[in-house]
Amino acid sequence: MSTGAPVAVLPTDADVRGLLAGLLDKAVVVTTAPGPLLRGRDVRVVGSYVADDGALRAVALCDLSLGACLGAALALVPVPRCEEAIASGDVPPDLGENTREVLNVAASLFNTGEAHLKLGQTWVAPEPVGDDVVALLRTSLHRVDLTVTVPGYGEGVLALLLS
Repeated sequence: MSTGAPVAVLPTDADVRGLLAGLLDKAVVVTTAPGPLLRGRDVRVVGSYVADDGALRAVALCDLSLGACLGAALALVPVPRCEEAIASGDVPPDLGENTREVLNVAASLFNTGEAHLKLGQTWVAPEPVGDDVVALLRTSLHRVDLTVTVPGYGEGVLALLLS
């Protein structure tokens, strides 16, 4: 009998592709990077995932391009609006809210028979990220970076980390 926390697993590119393709109704392309692609200063959208006891177990990070693309594609926002957001250097509030919803649905990627994670908090730059998330980013050994292409909208990077 295990006494540790329930074990969540890092999703595969196929898991992420399946979730996003179903959610966005698009033939999303997801590929695993050979190493970390997303640096801290390039992160624009962050989602924290917590276990039933409230403990932080996982984090999702999106760059500017993916944050805008996911938000736009979810609500079928015209592509020029997405392009404007990327050119401005910020994910605007309307697209940010849509991207938060994508991250909410993405909680299912971390769930196993043992672990049940749900979206805790989200941050869209320039909102400051919680200290617990910063600590996880500095210490996590379990990470996958994915390049995600949303047809018609563009490409960006999604990084997923587990505690």
